[in-house]
Amino acid sequence: METSTPNEQLKLETLSTDLHSRKKEKPCNPVRKFIYIKTVKTGSSTLACILFRYGLIAAVQQQGSPMIGYNLSSKSYNIVRYNCKNFTGFDFIANHIFYRRAEMEKIVKDAKYITILRSPYTKIRSNFFYSNKFEHLRNSPSESNPFLAYLQSLEPPDNIQQKCCESREGSYLSHRLGVCATKLELLNANIRQLDRELDLVLLNEYYDESLILLKKIMCWEFEDIVYYSQNVNKNRLPPITGKMKSIIDKIAIADMQLYNHFNETFWEKVKNYDGDFENDLAEFRNIKKRITDECENEPTSDYCNLFFMDTNPMTKVVYNKQMNMLCSKP
Repeated sequence: METSTPNEQLKLETLSTDLHSRKKEKPCNPVRKFIYIKTVKTGSSTLACILFRYGLIAAVQQQGSPMIGYNLSSKSYNIVRYNCKNFTGFDFIANHIFYRRAEMEKIVKDAKYITILRSPYTKIRSNFFYSNKFEHLRNSPSESNPFLAYLQSLEPPDNIQQKCCESREGSYLSHRLGVCATKLELLNANIRQLDRELDLVLLNEYYDESLILLKKIMCWEFEDIVYYSQNVNKNRLPPITGKMKSIIDKIAIADMQLYNHFNETFWEKVKNYDGDFENDLAEFRNIKKRITDECENEPTSDYCNLFFMDTNPMTKVVYNKQMNMLCSKP
């Protein structure tokens, strides 16, 4: 009876392992229904552009409004309503919007829910150096460190408990996601509940890694998640000192708790990733570089026009396309 050599035996074992791995892989269908709660100064516009390129019929805000507002009295969102015979329902949302789960489910049924966060340290700094409303502070000749002066103006006295249930610096993210509370215990309980409701929270600091997780849960292709960074502040920003961090810790209690929680769960998802995470990450970066190079060399193609487009013009393109598709006369 013939016996296999050690090399042949190794090949047989490898083949058996490969076949076993393939059997374990479960086929999936691409997700077409999703809701993206777009946050502020978190790299959210770049992600929105990815989603607008991929999605089918979007629920968009009323023209002229920067976000999809929520009317507390009517308990509804101010989205464009299509009274067209070809309209059968919305497939996704990818705008600035307040998280109201019950009302969102009425707009897009059976959706995946995602959002993106950023460390309050860099988020607050980015907002200060990006927003026009702080221009006078940035250019003040009397301030050698205008960002520190700005933070000190927000710092509460030691004997005053900072509230975290208002829409203001330090609570924008938690307020947008509806988890703010005046007591820390309730805040953390709200964050845990939010964690149970959301399918994925991406992190700005780990953008590519976040998109690999997004690709996995959405059953998309690498080409579906390529991006061109939008609204990037190209100015060199000052370092965040220990003193700045100590102030931000006080004024951003809610957002800090929110970020720390999802930073922890993010790495749990990476650890439990179904596949070779590092290999997928490297492949994605190669594909992203190839597509970026191709679009920079041939920027006039329809695909590349969308690839480089920011969210405001992108929303207008989507709106006009949907009107023509859904409401055009036969």
